[in-house]
Order: sequence, then C-alpha cells, then structure tokens
Amino acid sequence: MKKISISIGVLTLLSFTFGACNKQLNVYPSTQEVDGRIITDTKSATTALNGVYYQFAYGSTDYNSVPSTKWYLVNEEIPSELSGMFTNISTTTLGDHTYNATTYGMDFIWNYGYSIVNTANGFLKNIAPVSSISANSKREMIAEAKFLRAFGNSQLLLYYGQYYDTTSAYGIILHTEFVTPDDIYMPRTSVAAAYDSILSDLNNAIPDLPNTNSSIAYANTWVAKLLKARVLINHGSAADYAQVISLTKDIIANSPFTLEANTKDIFLSKALTSQEVMLGITPFPNQTIKWSDYIYYVQDGPSPFMDGLFNGDPRTPWYIKNIPTNYGTYEGLTKYYPGDVVNATAAPISENCYAFRLTEAYLLEAEALVASGGSMADARALLKTVMSHAGFTDFSGVDAATTTSDLQLLIVEEEMKNFVGEAGQDWFAVRRLPFATLQSLLPNVTNQSLLILPIPESEITSNGKIKQNPNY
Repeated sequence: MKKISISIGVLTLLSFTFGACNKQLNVYPSTQEVDGRIITDTKSATTALNGVYYQFAYGSTDYNSVPSTKWYLVNEEIPSELSGMFTNISTTTLGDHTYNATTYGMDFIWNYGYSIVNTANGFLKNIAPVSSISANSKREMIAEAKFLRAFGNSQLLLYYGQYYDTTSAYGIILHTEFVTPDDIYMPRTSVAAAYDSILSDLNNAIPDLPNTNSSIAYANTWVAKLLKARVLINHGSAADYAQVISLTKDIIANSPFTLEANTKDIFLSKALTSQEVMLGITPFPNQTIKWSDYIYYVQDGPSPFMDGLFNGDPRTPWYIKNIPTNYGTYEGLTKYYPGDVVNATAAPISENCYAFRLTEAYLLEAEALVASGGSMADARALLKTVMSHAGFTDFSGVDAATTTSDLQLLIVEEEMKNFVGEAGQDWFAVRRLPFATLQSLLPNVTNQSLLILPIPESEITSNGKIKQNPNY
C-alpha cells in the first residue's frame, strides 16, 4: 500500500512534561508519516498516540509560528457563535445563521474531526501487529485511540449530520481504516450507522481505559462514559435517556472527580489541577493565542443574547467585562482571564481548555430525567447543586418550574451559561429544546436545517459520492 503523509502537522501533542507520567508529551516524532511501520515498540507507540492527541488538541502554530493548541477555535468560539452566545467582531454569519457551503470556516470542524479520525485509524492499524508491547499497555492505547476516534466522529455527526433523525441517510463519511488515495472519497453513511460506530468505539474503550490516566491530558474510563452520555442524549430515545441517567449517576458516585466548591476557581486559579476537570487541553509553553483572541483583540465576545441570560447571574462580574482596545471598548469573555482588563497582559492560565468537566454529568442527568418523565425533584436537586457551586443562593426560580418544559428550559439555559466558550455544550443543549422554544431564544434559526452545518463546498466539489445536506 502506498504511504501518504498527513499535511495537518507532525504527530505530536504538547511540549510539556508531566513529572513521572508514562506518556511523555514532550517527545516529538521524527516523521510526519501516519501510515507505514512507524510503531515498533512502546516508545514509538506512545509517540504515535501523542500524535492523535495532538489533533484532538488542534495543535498548530500561531501567526508568529509559536507552537499552540487551537482547541478553542473549533470547540469554543464556533459553537458559542452558533448558540447565539458569542458575537464575532469580524463576521456575524454564524450567529445570524446565514452560512452556506462556501462560508469561511465551514470546513474548520470538518477538517478537525477527520484529522482526529484518520490519525486514530493510522495508529490502530500500525499498533495491531506489534507484539513487543505488553498486552495491558497495548490494550489501553487501543482504547485511547478508539475514544479519540469516537470523539472525532461524534463532532462530525453533531455538526454536519442529521443527528436528530436516526432514520436519516444524512450521516457522515465513516472511515474505519486509515485513508489512502484509493478510499479517500466515500459516500455518507446513515445517521444510525454513525451512532452505531461511535457507540461501539466507546463501548470497546470504556473497560480498557484506566480509572485515572498518567495526566489529565489523556483519556480515562470516566471521560469515555461522559462522552457516551453526551452522544446518547442527542440520539434521544427513551432507552437513551435511561442510559444517560445510569452513566451519569455512575460518574457522579464513583469517579475520582468532584465538583469544585466555587466554579470560578477552575478557570481563574486551579485550571487543570482542579478535581472537577476530567480531561483538559494543556497549552504549549509561551503560547498566547487564546488570550489574544478573547482579551487583546476581543475577536469573540458576549452577545446581547448572552448578556440577557446572565442578567442577575452571580458569574457575570468575572465572566463579562468591558475591555478597552486600540480599536475601541468591547465587551469580552473574561471567564478564562484573571488579570486587569485595562492593562491586560497575557496570562498562561488563560490558555487552558476544558474538554470534559464533572458539571456536565449533573446537568445531563437532570435533562435526561425531565426528558424521560423521571423525578422532577431529583432533576431540580441536580440543577440546584450546579447553580450553588456557581454562586447562586436563591433557587425560587427553580422551585417555580413545575412543568417539564419550564424545568427543561432552565436546565438548558444553565448548560449554555456554564459551558459557554468551552466545549460546544451550549450549542448542543439549545438544539435539544422543542424547536419553537429554540426559535424564541434564537429567532435567526428559521428552519431545522440550520441546526447542522453544510458540508464544505470543497468536499462536495472533490467527492462526487457525497450528498449535501438538505436546503443548502
């Protein structure tokens, strides 16, 4: 088979050392090849697996060629613009929901997802025949790669596939093998087949992943369970809700993670050392790219809709501040920035990103309870727990939510506020509301087809086997 190179970057993750951890994230590979026999032993397997994590972190360089992780571009800014929470000073296309297949940025998440999937497939292909790695280590590495492949495919499905209709033919291109010139262009699978593949990967990964990994930058069994819950709640059947409740109860009761007493401490002081963080993106040393976008240039900031949601919220004073710049004063998201906005200086803590936090388990359980006709009292208790850690002391609004629709809206609004600019949960959550309720919040979403993005025009042009999403 002909070997091909991936142009998305070298197979590496982060130039950071985590003490005595088994995987050394500062080990750089000597090749950009992800096909061919690059795995011969534990060391080379570790380097190759780091390459998959590098794609997960969206590793690259900034405009000054400084190595940086750009997770925030695809997993923070884009979904929060789509959810109406962010306004982009350069364009309002995403927030206005006027995008089409040629709109700038339509391929960002597409390329991101398939980069993860293809590097995971390359790793899985090349580790399979290697016998010089201990059985336990090999099994765990394979589980990590399957978790990462599931994450990549779930992003593709939730952004580009008709995830809400399991009978739909508009799923994703499902690559289960490393892409070669012979099979790069393939048709879409059904939505049901995409869900089956993602859940199969997660079901295979969960028993073989460790309870805790060598660093918070690597997957563990609890993160895989939370991703499974995230996928299932969007699948949305009665059986799915029951599984979401079971998974999240297990995570809350038995995982080593605990809610931070004060949510603010996660982002402004403890960062990835917080016991609430289940999987995080560790930045390169000296990167300032996320701080620059949010604080220096205020590229993305709170929208009027977000301001309205945060009216009276105890997080507002540290989430949202007016930031003076050379181009004027703009409202900025200061969720990640502990410094003075008048004399803003880069803060290393601002560069951290958070892929999975324990709070999500509480809110997904609450949402699944309401959606399945379960205990409203239990759902309220879960919501109140999350809100209390965010600084709320008055829960009269939660107590007044006596209908399932009212309580569902409160839970979704908390998901949007808690996870704005974080890992896409704000956009995923608001789409689970009844469509009329969603439109009352986001009137620019004029039809259901806008809940997913168009397949990028470049893919439609080059791949004659793929069909565009309806109404694009």
